[in-house]
Amino acid sequence: MVHTSSTEIETRNIEQKIMKNYWQKNWFKPLLFLIIGLLIGWLIFGGGNGHENDHSGHDHVSVNEVWTCSMHPSIRDDGPGSCPICGMDLIPASAAEADDDAFSMVMSEAALRLAEIQVTHVKRERPTLKVWAPGRVETDETKEATISGHFNGRIIRLHVDFTGAEVREGQPLATVWSDDLITAQRELLEAYNRSELRPEVYRAARQKLRYWELKDHQIDAIIEKGEPLREVDILSPVTGTVIQRGVSRGDYFSAGTTLFEIADLSSVWITADVAETDIALLRTGIPLSFALRSRPGETHEAQISWIDPQLNSASRTTRVRAEADNPGGMLKPGMLLSGTIGISLPDEGLLVPASAVLWTGPRSIVYVYDGSGDSARFEAREVTLGHRAGDYYVIEDGLEEGEQVIFHGAFKIDSEMQLSDRFSMMNRDKGRLAPDDPHDREVKDVRDGVSEDFRPEFTAFIETYLEVKGALVESDFSEASSKASRMTEQLEAIGEHRNDGDAHMLWMEMYGNIAGHLRPAADAGDIETLRGEFRFLSDILVDAVKAFGIDGVVYQQYCPMAFGDEGAFWLSREDQIMNPYLPETMLMCGEVIERIEN
Repeated sequence: MVHTSSTEIETRNIEQKIMKNYWQKNWFKPLLFLIIGLLIGWLIFGGGNGHENDHSGHDHVSVNEVWTCSMHPSIRDDGPGSCPICGMDLIPASAAEADDDAFSMVMSEAALRLAEIQVTHVKRERPTLKVWAPGRVETDETKEATISGHFNGRIIRLHVDFTGAEVREGQPLATVWSDDLITAQRELLEAYNRSELRPEVYRAARQKLRYWELKDHQIDAIIEKGEPLREVDILSPVTGTVIQRGVSRGDYFSAGTTLFEIADLSSVWITADVAETDIALLRTGIPLSFALRSRPGETHEAQISWIDPQLNSASRTTRVRAEADNPGGMLKPGMLLSGTIGISLPDEGLLVPASAVLWTGPRSIVYVYDGSGDSARFEAREVTLGHRAGDYYVIEDGLEEGEQVIFHGAFKIDSEMQLSDRFSMMNRDKGRLAPDDPHDREVKDVRDGVSEDFRPEFTAFIETYLEVKGALVESDFSEASSKASRMTEQLEAIGEHRNDGDAHMLWMEMYGNIAGHLRPAADAGDIETLRGEFRFLSDILVDAVKAFGIDGVVYQQYCPMAFGDEGAFWLSREDQIMNPYLPETMLMCGEVIERIEN
């Protein structure tokens, strides 16, 4: 095999150029022959001695030059032309990749405009966290009254015969007959007749009837009549709503029997369950915002007045309580609600938009912009996330104040990093992924640790997710929002602490991520916002279905055109593509990535 040094290749190239000029300018042929002969002799026999490997002063021209697209580095061609993806002019790969490494890529100004990349500064502020806390409306226990039997007797008539009736203080609830009550009335009359001699006996007899919840005007009526009343009315001690009726007409009752329960619903309690991870941030007096499914678009405000000192060991949550006025009875006990607790942290922190963070499992990546050079450089950097503060994440480690990160278009950069086999969201170690396989997702199968009762509940949860997907295909915002709210209820019912071993740990991790995107989806004000949250929710549920399994078959599908060519996944029961992200313009756009079955 003959080895040709780069010096000899350069010599031949120079020779070819000189010969070309020679034939174009024939009038000085003898002179050119002389120069060529001298130059070749010097380069081969003299100029190369001791300098075979020194080329620092030469402009190299590659005989196999590769051309690429600054927007799509995976494109490779052997000559100039246009990118088949975006149509931009190809440039020499050496120019595009001169400043690239395994953790960054360089883009031209034209590529930046085409990709619609937007960056923002990392800022230091005092973050206000929004903690999601599902809850319910409950009666104010301090405004409840229980009317019990203080003696044995029988219900003669019911004046209030249904639950939910509004009653006023002093209003008759039932008329009763009782031998015990007749005896007590006789004792009262006898003591009254001897009250001048034994006033303390009279006072005791009167007080006994008060204890049995007879009012003074009822006692006075007995004394005025001079004989026991055969039937006596049971009066309501408060104004409110009957929330329980324990007897019917003709029933016998004994001392201690609950006859009625009445609650004043002019104000109610708002209770919410806060995850164990957020308990340390709770304080009384901080605001609690809540929304009801029955009144979409409305938000109500209250303040936390009580924090349960105990942790629910099953759900790993602590209950908080706030009081809310209830004009018109709008807030009905038993209603479910979505609560948000606003918590201002005492110290400042580094904040980036939530859209800037790409994450999979425990890993989180942002793309940092460096505009100090001639071209824009974007570096993939792993960061440590703190709490989510509304539309921002607190960054615990990995960024500095003043650095710039991509908050729009990060998925485009990340997909190109994957295609070029560099460090990215799905490619922690350079070279782990094949360049032509952007959908490779390794998910640990933990089905051996899944409990028998978890599978049907999780399958039902996924079925509701598929109903959300169907509503998005139809662009039915109301139905999609309703089903997303239903998913929040199902997720809360499933609970965070399920399964065994690795399955338990993985579900705990995924539970928080699912809840973090499901609640904003249910509360979204428009369908595009809901689609954005559905996209992130789908990423998590794809992995969850692979890890835990469900009943039946689902298909993981993908549209590369969704969200401005960033691409997005979803799950479907059918292999036919019905795109939930672009139903009006690209309903059939997408591909089946994987068939998933138990």
